Amino acid sequence: MSRITRYVIFELLKTFLLTLSAMTLMMVLVFLIQEGVREKLSVTAILELIPYVIPTSLSFAIPGTVLFAASIVYGRMSAKNEIVAIKAMGIPPSRIIVPGLAIAFLLSLCTVYLNDVAVSWGRQGIYRVVLQSSAQTIYGMLNAQGSFSKGNVYIDVDEVDGQNLINPYIVRKDKDETTSLQIRAEMARIKVDPKLNQLIFQVQNGHVDYGEDITLEIDREDIPVPLGDVTKKTGPDPTPSGLPLRAMPRELKLQIAKVDQDQKLAAVRAAGQMLSGNLVGISDPNWNFTADNLEKGIKRVHRLKTEPWRRWANGFSCLCFVIVGAPLAIRLKRFDFWTNFALVFIPILIAYYPLLMFGVSQAKSGALPPWIVWLGNSVMLLYGLWLMYRIEKS
Repeated sequence: MSRITRYVIFELLKTFLLTLSAMTLMMVLVFLIQEGVREKLSVTAILELIPYVIPTSLSFAIPGTVLFAASIVYGRMSAKNEIVAIKAMGIPPSRIIVPGLAIAFLLSLCTVYLNDVAVSWGRQGIYRVVLQSSAQTIYGMLNAQGSFSKGNVYIDVDEVDGQNLINPYIVRKDKDETTSLQIRAEMARIKVDPKLNQLIFQVQNGHVDYGEDITLEIDREDIPVPLGDVTKKTGPDPTPSGLPLRAMPRELKLQIAKVDQDQKLAAVRAAGQMLSGNLVGISDPNWNFTADNLEKGIKRVHRLKTEPWRRWANGFSCLCFVIVGAPLAIRLKRFDFWTNFALVFIPILIAYYPLLMFGVSQAKSGALPPWIVWLGNSVMLLYGLWLMYRIEKS
């Protein structure tokens, strides 16, 4: 390895690691504050979230940080005429860009892995922490204020004795704000069932009003309430974006089989109604429900096909950013690193992200094949190669 190559690698890694540390810390704090405020978590629960939000923070921070490092290092080298000196020695400028591309390639693989970890481990960990802290949060607010109100649930108590709620009054409302459940009792306890995604009120000596017509006297009863009524964490994300990459081939196979079976059943049902002259059955409103289910199933197939391509494209944005950023920074020849970074980021902001969003939306709808999500990466690659050709010839 030549001295110039070692110099470029050292400068890139130094700038990248320092910037990544600051950026990751900032993003971790943003995620923690956002989650803590939204779920009203205790300080202890917020601290428990830290390891689970780090993969997500890193996957967001790495692409921008490696672009920032490339724009600073190559821009400074060009502004100090180091590139000119290197060319005078008979060394092509591409020689000093190759170390940056190698680093970006490795970081691209790392980003793809972090995206997968953030889904398969990070989100699950955040979900567990929020569930475990839900009851503690409710107890804490009841102990401090005597009442708790969040989402569709309101709780008022005379006092809190350990885990016992004395003379609790519990109200659960429907989405239309009408009261669907009222509980009055001498005592109650709260526990969380993460498997069923339920908040359970263990009520003693009270009565329950269901709407306006039904009242039940109870001695001891467990009354479940969906966790979604008191927290936005209603369970593991069932959408394709919430699945790890290793699970997607199997999930796609199952979903295709389910759609195929639903289509065959619908075809058999329609044929039977037409052959029997059952015009009422053919015009049954239930057909709209069947059609909606089939459409949702087909959309899920398209999303399952798109998601792996999207994650790999997102991860390899690191490589595409450096392919564009390094030669562009050399051509700009600026000392001011913020101006340099802004000018380097403009073509990415204008071209890459709109093309990525276009590709993802078209692939998810099934209008275009899944590989279209790489359109933004391809454009950046071609643009970067053209820039490298220009600095070689200049």
